[in-house]
Amino acid sequence: MEYSIQKQEEEKKITLVLKGSLDSLSAPEIEDEVLAQLEDFEFNAIFLDCKELDYIASSGLRLFFNVLKSGKAHGSRVVLKEPNDFLRKVLDATGLTAMFEFE
Repeated sequence: MEYSIQKQEEEKKITLVLKGSLDSLSAPEIEDEVLAQLEDFEFNAIFLDCKELDYIASSGLRLFFNVLKSGKAHGSRVVLKEPNDFLRKVLDATGLTAMFEFE
């Protein structure tokens, strides 16, 4: 399945728009790209826009967790924007819902 990620930067805020599928094939590549983009940043907030995310596997959840860990290490909020019902159910089932802010 196809995927893409787009970065939108505003003053002290970065939004990563995730589209498609975060599965065992795509997630490691996306994770490397995302974490590299966040490595040298000074953002107050990181938004993961999930409205066009069709599917997420455990490797995709690891990406979310690592973005959260990186953001918290830099004192940034990490917010999941517009997660669909499938993503919400996966986050609830894994106990990750409480770790993220939602918008």
